[in-house]
Amino acid sequence: MELYDEKLESLQIDYEEIDVKTSFGRTRVIKTGNENSKTIVLFHGINAGAPLTLEAVKDLREYYLLYAFDTIGQANKSEENRINIKDNSFALWAAEVLRELHIDKANFIGISYGAYILQKLITHYPEKVEKCIFIVPSGLVNGKFLESMKKLTVPLLKFLLTKKDTHLKAFTKSFVPEEDEFMFRLQKEMLIGLNMDYRRPILLEAKDVQNFSNPVYMIVADDDVFFPGKDAIKKAKAIFQNFKEANILKNCKHMPSIDRYPEIQRQIKTWIEQ
Repeated sequence: MELYDEKLESLQIDYEEIDVKTSFGRTRVIKTGNENSKTIVLFHGINAGAPLTLEAVKDLREYYLLYAFDTIGQANKSEENRINIKDNSFALWAAEVLRELHIDKANFIGISYGAYILQKLITHYPEKVEKCIFIVPSGLVNGKFLESMKKLTVPLLKFLLTKKDTHLKAFTKSFVPEEDEFMFRLQKEMLIGLNMDYRRPILLEAKDVQNFSNPVYMIVADDDVFFPGKDAIKKAKAIFQNFKEANILKNCKHMPSIDRYPEIQRQIKTWIEQ
């Protein structure tokens, strides 16, 4: 929670923290941006929290009103209650938060694990999503087994056994920019002090989104060990009725470096304005 607050304050932005009551538990939402413009709702990656999400898109505040949800049951300011990922619980939770915020329809961005939550929303409440933007999305494809074992599972197990930073760095270097010292500290605290949720998102199928016909866009990374970008694009083209466009971040891991944020923001703005 200290790291959460540290990241939020480092953004140096005006924001409002909102606690929303739902049947799944209290949910924290961070609101910031232009009250007189279009609304964008953001779902963050696994245990990343709203501040990290806002860091990547904070310059869009000038143009849009942003709502960053803290996913319930993860390492953030929402309640710790973990909900069923196999049924429609995530969709029901998101819909309840939207209703309490008086958001009938908006543009949505789902990042990594957050893409899975967005997929649940468009599956069960397609009428709530104006435009759907996935960034390095889960829920479409998974990484190759042997590569994941070598780059992720083995060094992770070594770190959990030894608690040595060298093994943690071997784990994080596959998906985190090497210069991101904050993310290294965050990963360490989570892996040591958190009962991690290792449940994998169920892969989306065409029948799940047959009632969603609004535009779908995607930003992927070409060196994504979790969700290979080109494979994700191929899957998206096959299952979405109105898949519009994909942007591939070159020489990029699952987590883009800070110098890629302007590129991501420009692309999002272009798509929202189309």
